Amino acid sequence: MKKVIVTGNVGRDPEIRADQSGGQFVTFSLGISVGTKQNPKTDWVDVSCNGKLAEVARNFVKKGSKLLVEGFPSVNAYINRENKAVGTLRINAHNFEFIGSKQDSTDEYNQDQTHDNNSNVYNLPESTNESSGDVALKSDDIPF
Repeated sequence: MKKVIVTGNVGRDPEIRADQSGGQFVTFSLGISVGTKQNPKTDWVDVSCNGKLAEVARNFVKKGSKLLVEGFPSVNAYINRENKAVGTLRINAHNFEFIGSKQDSTDEYNQDQTHDNNSNVYNLPESTNESSGDVALKSDDIPF
């Protein structure tokens, strides 16, 4: 099994996309600091998620949010317009956690909504049908 856990800052607001079968998913970029103070460097990865996790991402993840993302990696290679080989890393997220201050994560919520201030972890249940991406959710699985 391949699994990665990364932390970083969201580089762009989540975008809703559709796959070839018409299913919707959300993508956003995550900047991961890998350099030193003297030689700072940022690696960028694309993050995608679907189902209820995509709804949470679409509603609460914003550019600049600090996240811990857990998921399955995939690497894509292609030739760009300048005829150069380019590789990208994508994480198919199955959960993420806001890791900024409590104030940062709770500012994202509508203040009129009731939510648990002690929990800002959003998990996609492990019982997914990998061929279709369907998830069997119960009311207890929804984070708000």
